[in-house]
Amino acid sequence: MGITKKFLNLFKSGKADEEGEREKEFVRLRDQTVHYENFLTALSEGDLDARWSAVRSVGDLGEPFIGPLIHGLKDEYWIIRRESADTLGKIGVPAVGPLIEAFQEPGDDVRQEIVHALQLIGEPAVGSLIQALKHNHPFIRRGAVQALGIISEARAVPHLIESLKDPDARVRKESAVALGRIGDPQAVRSLIETLNDTKESVRMAAMATLCSLGEPSILPLIRALTDSNEDICRRATLALVTIGEPSVDTLIKALGDQNPGIRRGSVEVLGQIGNTKAIPPIMEALDDPDRSVRIEVVKALAALGVPAIAPLMQAFREGDVMMRTSAMEALWMLGQPATTPLIMVLKDDQSDVRKRAALLLGEIGDQKAVDHLTGLLNDENVAVRREAFEALEMIKKRTAQ
Repeated sequence: MGITKKFLNLFKSGKADEEGEREKEFVRLRDQTVHYENFLTALSEGDLDARWSAVRSVGDLGEPFIGPLIHGLKDEYWIIRRESADTLGKIGVPAVGPLIEAFQEPGDDVRQEIVHALQLIGEPAVGSLIQALKHNHPFIRRGAVQALGIISEARAVPHLIESLKDPDARVRKESAVALGRIGDPQAVRSLIETLNDTKESVRMAAMATLCSLGEPSILPLIRALTDSNEDICRRATLALVTIGEPSVDTLIKALGDQNPGIRRGSVEVLGQIGNTKAIPPIMEALDDPDRSVRIEVVKALAALGVPAIAPLMQAFREGDVMMRTSAMEALWMLGQPATTPLIMVLKDDQSDVRKRAALLLGEIGDQKAVDHLTGLLNDENVAVRREAFEALEMIKKRTAQ
């Protein structure tokens, strides 16, 4: 009931048992009515200073002023919008329902102030906001999600997880963002599933939240590297790379997993992160029984660059057939940085080592190797001489091109 109507009803009735009390109530409502009408006039017709003063003056007068203050959230000036939000925050619980309904306003500036007011109200607004997640208007659902995220109330987490499946993409995106603000690990599994959302903005928000959660996300993301959905695998990889250093130890441990998909994905991520502490355990996987894992090992070692050359050269000289083959491929992918170490083994006692070094130098095509390969044309082993000649021809052809 409006203030003016209350005032008139009191005037007509014998509401108070004692004349003095009725007179006091009459005066109070009369003054409030005048204040209310002056407030409405200032808010709709006053200049900036008048509107600002009006909004600041009604914080203790409560519920009757909620409607006009909601209107003040749409003012053209930020200072009026913010002061209206602050005042609604002071009014508290009675303002929650009208604030939630005001989310139907499309403007982001209005939405920002509504969220601010609800944040000021805090925990008492949570129950109503959770209920609003089922509202039929997507703007209201989205606003409720944003407010719950800002308030960071843990009991909202299961409801926000459910909102990751909302039919409106903007609600799903804001749900992922809100879960990131709250930071509850129980959301990780659902966020990983959201990496397959049809909307890129939702997928990116889910990925950002997974990265911000850090440690709780790492192992589930590693498990997601074997998901039947390739998009989830790819985005889980990207998320782990983004988390970076904190995930390295868990990824190294995963290199011993029985699932080759886990081993393969972990090697790939370690190569992209680039932490050299991963080189020894990755080297051990050069002879992994699964070919797809060995392929990723070669790529990872090449990506790790110069620090991987020394252990690769050792495998090149001393490893079994499978390790030598993988090491050769990694050195070839490394290219010119591997030239000098390969030149150094052109005088190795083992003819097979000399031959393979010549082959690789020809594939790399670095002019720096020409003189050394030329000296190998007099090698005692015919296979080495032949490989040196082929390498020189390859370098000559590449130079000509």
